[in-house]
Amino acid sequence: MHKKGGARASTNTYSTMLYVILGTVKEVSIGPTSLMALFTLQICRELPIEFVVLLTFLSGCIVFVMGLLRLGFLVDLISPSVTSGFTSATAIIIVAGQVKGLIGLSFVAESVADNVYFVVSKWRDIRLADCALGAVCCTVLLLLRKLKDVQVSPKQTKLKKALWLVSISRNAIVVLAASVFAFYTHNPQKPMFKLSGLVEPGLPPLSLPPFSASLHNSTLRLQDMVLHLGSGVLMLPIVMVLANIAIAKAFSVGEKLDITQEMMTLGLCNIAGSFVHAMPTCGAFTRSAVSHSSGVRTPAAGLYSGIITLLALVFLTQYFYFIPKACLSSVLICAVIFMIDIETVLRLWRRDRMELSVLALTFVTSIALNVELAVLAGILASLALLVRRLMRPALHAAAVKTGSGEVCVVRVTQGAVYLSAELVGRRLLWAAARSAPRALLVDCTRLTLLDYTAQQVFERVIKKIKNDNQKILFYNVPVELMSQMENIEGVIKQSFRATSVQEALAVIEEKAVEANESTALMATEPGSRDNV
Repeated sequence: MHKKGGARASTNTYSTMLYVILGTVKEVSIGPTSLMALFTLQICRELPIEFVVLLTFLSGCIVFVMGLLRLGFLVDLISPSVTSGFTSATAIIIVAGQVKGLIGLSFVAESVADNVYFVVSKWRDIRLADCALGAVCCTVLLLLRKLKDVQVSPKQTKLKKALWLVSISRNAIVVLAASVFAFYTHNPQKPMFKLSGLVEPGLPPLSLPPFSASLHNSTLRLQDMVLHLGSGVLMLPIVMVLANIAIAKAFSVGEKLDITQEMMTLGLCNIAGSFVHAMPTCGAFTRSAVSHSSGVRTPAAGLYSGIITLLALVFLTQYFYFIPKACLSSVLICAVIFMIDIETVLRLWRRDRMELSVLALTFVTSIALNVELAVLAGILASLALLVRRLMRPALHAAAVKTGSGEVCVVRVTQGAVYLSAELVGRRLLWAAARSAPRALLVDCTRLTLLDYTAQQVFERVIKKIKNDNQKILFYNVPVELMSQMENIEGVIKQSFRATSVQEALAVIEEKAVEANESTALMATEPGSRDNV
């Protein structure tokens, strides 16, 4: 077996070095990630390597343009529930795909179901040596992961640092130990373990991204290649930006984050990567966490890791041959199992099961179909849930006792927009009918949106209530909605700034006094003219 390892590794090198110059968050490490690898696999499955490089180039261009146009807000369309759903599904898909390496099997599968089917159908071919090595590697990796959390005396700072160093170096330690063991036990005629095989040394050549490719004995032009990539050309950049900004936010708490600069930098990293035949990249949480815990002070920390990677590609690739596949599968499985977000599922079960349904939809779609379709389905489901909530805003009505008797207070929540205006109007009329002939008070503390349709509905409600010789007052009106409320015909503006029921009722009393004075004045005017 002969493999090209330079493209993926050099991606990390060149992207990391470019981020040193343009990046703004010192901990972020740009490079290949499990999430990007899975997306790329699902988009470019059974396509030549040229499609992967073109996907990298196009993704970089799209992200860079998004940064220029300041479109980072589009990432907010992906709710945390959607993110949790496809992240957990990604972890499951990766684990399912690595089980074959863990137990010494070889087959090509396109889904979790295929992986399960082939593992079950080929159980007689399972290699016990690979299984044993995989079990040992997983156990050691998980134990070393907890090593940094061992409680030691505050005085033993050197011991604590040593434990921390061993813990964050666990992947390298396990791979090195497994490779040495495989080297000394290797039998070319009957190898004990399945090994990684030859890896091409050196760095990939510098060249333009491919804008044509051969597929099924025909030459495809750029537009044909883009059609083969499909919706992934748009979905991958969005997920790329989402992952990168999420990591940047996690490590820049209390600091100003320039999202536009981060997006432009990420775009340039991928554009540059496409010139060395790299796969799509984004921020890697694990590597960024190691940088953070190492106490890095500037993005220049990536320069050292880049140089070490380049040296390894030139001088050490011959030793990669003896890395057991079971060991690599163990490293990947132990890295991604902690991406499965059980905590969010339990929290949503207790607090918001509608959001949990969005998470479940995204998760199931990722497992059953593909991740990019799952992200799109999750976004649409989140927006549908948001629209549904806007269409059904909660209105809380309560009878409040005052010195002059009981009054009905209605609290409008969320927004009154064209989606919900008629419903809000009907509920206000119902509350007014229940409180007649007393005044109806509308508490606008939680009113966040008000459009032209809602203003028209409020005008009709005010007119109807006045025709029934009843009063309606809006109080606690937010400052940002004050001008819109003042445009409503027939509304009593003096009550807008009232902050309590008593203050709103005082406005009614003032209006009543003014009305009485006006009536008395009009009654005296005819007599005054007669006297003259």
